[in-house]
Amino acid sequence: MAPSAIALWIMLAWVHDEVATHSPILNITSAEPDSGKTTTLGVVSFLVPRAISSVDISRAALYRSIQRWQPSFVIDEFDDVLAAKADGDKAELRAVVNSGHTRNQGVLRCITDEHKPEMFSTFCPKAIGMIGRKMPATTLGRCIVIELCRRKKSEHIAKFKHEDDSELNNLRARLRRWSLDNAEALRGYAPKMPDSFENRRADNWHVQFAIADLAGEDWGDQARAAADKIEGNADSRTIGARLLADIKVLFDADPKAHCLHSATIVTGLAEDPEKPWAEFTRGKPLTQNRLAKLLGIYGITSQTVTPTGLKDAKGYYRSQFEDVWSRYLSDEPSSSFLS
Repeated sequence: MAPSAIALWIMLAWVHDEVATHSPILNITSAEPDSGKTTTLGVVSFLVPRAISSVDISRAALYRSIQRWQPSFVIDEFDDVLAAKADGDKAELRAVVNSGHTRNQGVLRCITDEHKPEMFSTFCPKAIGMIGRKMPATTLGRCIVIELCRRKKSEHIAKFKHEDDSELNNLRARLRRWSLDNAEALRGYAPKMPDSFENRRADNWHVQFAIADLAGEDWGDQARAAADKIEGNADSRTIGARLLADIKVLFDADPKAHCLHSATIVTGLAEDPEKPWAEFTRGKPLTQNRLAKLLGIYGITSQTVTPTGLKDAKGYYRSQFEDVWSRYLSDEPSSSFLS
């Protein structure tokens, strides 16, 4: 599944400027180092157009390179970039990767002595490598996440030398020829989306599905199967959406419950040690006050409620959640794991 998705993303990079309205980030990740991320990104960097694969790049060079070359960024060890909050150049690099998901997006910077503001486009193909998935949910939702695992000693591989050669050059030439021949057909093509692919998820896969469909045979079916497998393992929800989902589980556990006390909710949420609520703030469980603040974002406020057989206390009616559940939980991610 992952090789198909990577190949389709590389093909997207070749028609990106002519066809794409949205630019999904290819996120190569793994639970542990030595799992093939650098090798995968190395292969990608040799196959995408005008690749820039340097992490240590000055802010001036960064914007001028985008403006001059319209490159494809291939950035390894992006978790180090996310963690380097005091590093100005890496903060600029984060801004570029985090932005530019939609055509005509960019960043406004003053880079001359005259302090004249100048707009730099950040709409270009971007591939990153990192350990885990610890990144802002808004960025993760813009990613196609490919999760690698470390190979067993019994699994034999061919060593990639990270050197350009005639085979890679031939592949690039074929990709360029393909892009010239097919850009116009892709521009007007509207691929059919799987039922669960809406909004940003549909945006991320639009061009890849179009490429696969136009390739003929069963490539379209293979692309959708790969996407469904990959997206089934991706949880890009915000903490608020996760809270709404887990509160729904509490209500659904007792279909007759028309309301729940705040104390009942925070106790129920904290019972699962694998969820964030048991150690939500500095190792302590989610409090009723913090619960109220998180739900207030959605216009849900606590009221005096009386669950069956219990006394009056602050809490929430199920009816208060029905609307936000239908809006934000219509596409719940699967709990399966990528093999």
